[in-house]
Amino acid sequence: MKVKYIPENNLVILFLLLFLTGGLYYFWWLARVSDIFGDNPVTNILLVICTLGVWSLYINLKYMQKSEELNRREIKWFMVFFLPISPLIVQHNINERYFPGR
Repeated sequence: MKVKYIPENNLVILFLLLFLTGGLYYFWWLARVSDIFGDNPVTNILLVICTLGVWSLYINLKYMQKSEELNRREIKWFMVFFLPISPLIVQHNINERYFPGR
């Protein structure tokens, strides 16, 4: 995983941006997170659009699992119920891994 710059997102600001933009900020966030996890951001965004959001369920679950593994934890089965807020969970795990103590 070669990433030069990993931005820290405030979770409250992330929630507000996702809510106030009607979910459009999700595409910007997905592009940044896809790059962190070594996936192609353009492919992920196009798949989310072409599948009318079904791909976002899969990719969010995958990124929740990868972000838990970053912090040496195992994803639990009940995390599936938290898919609607998965960008917040993934961003929290990224912040926890790359910005400890903040």
